[in-house]
Amino acid sequence: MKNVELRDPAKGLGKECETVLRTVPDWFGREDVLLTYVGQIDELDTYTAWFKGQLIGFFSVNCHNEHSAELHVLAVSMDYHRQGVGSALYSAVESDLKAKAIKFVQVKTLGVSMNDLNYEKTRQFYMALGFYPLEEIPDFWGKGTPCLLMVKRI
Repeated sequence: MKNVELRDPAKGLGKECETVLRTVPDWFGREDVLLTYVGQIDELDTYTAWFKGQLIGFFSVNCHNEHSAELHVLAVSMDYHRQGVGSALYSAVESDLKAKAIKFVQVKTLGVSMNDLNYEKTRQFYMALGFYPLEEIPDFWGKGTPCLLMVKRI
């Protein structure tokens, strides 16, 4: 997408990112979970994408150790889906992780067994970036909420 400004990672962006999360209720529709993520974003390095001064997407990254990092929470405003914003954000994240000599990046998403069309699109996005499904954990986020762990070597 033309004229999108990617900004260097920063902390303390929870409130700004909350506006983006609220544009995608099919992924972040539970208020308690959304507010938990907003608090966590404040503590994480968060990469942002802006269009005409408006935040349109973000990726918050948690570095677990000197070898691995996690895409902890991320979203692109619904109006900007499928325009390359998420791919551009991921490229910036991966470039920084490589510079830090991180070897693996992971992401957790809703498992395949839930048969959710929105999360099928999410999994396809991650696979297009080079992630592979590693394991589905049946009750990771609570009963009936399976987590698919996906990984990529960078």
